[in-house]
Amino acid sequence: MHAAVDAIGLPLRICPTPGQYGDCPQAQTLLSGLEGVGHVIADAAYDADPLRAFIADDLGAIAQIKANPSRAIAPAIDWRLYKERHQVECFFNKLKRFRRIALRCEKTLSAFMGFVHLACAMIWIR
Repeated sequence: MHAAVDAIGLPLRICPTPGQYGDCPQAQTLLSGLEGVGHVIADAAYDADPLRAFIADDLGAIAQIKANPSRAIAPAIDWRLYKERHQVECFFNKLKRFRRIALRCEKTLSAFMGFVHLACAMIWIR
């Protein structure tokens, strides 16, 4: 599951994917159409030149993505901003506090995502 959260960790978008799918190919779908984005912070799994170009050109934002260890030349990154990536991890922690989501009790994707969206609404209300 991939998530886009705002600066204080509230969910903006959630994209479910099977476990064998890579992280980077899902990022464009997740980020497309977001407005008012100043920085996109992501871990090394999202490090790819086409994604960096998409973030800069289409979103008009600055990519704060940790360089993949296999990259020869690492792009510059503002480590002060990158430290805020924990907001995404904290969001997933909040999401897993809901028992039905943590245990994946639902058999179908639509039922599971229904509970995920309900949990996201409750996170927004809190």
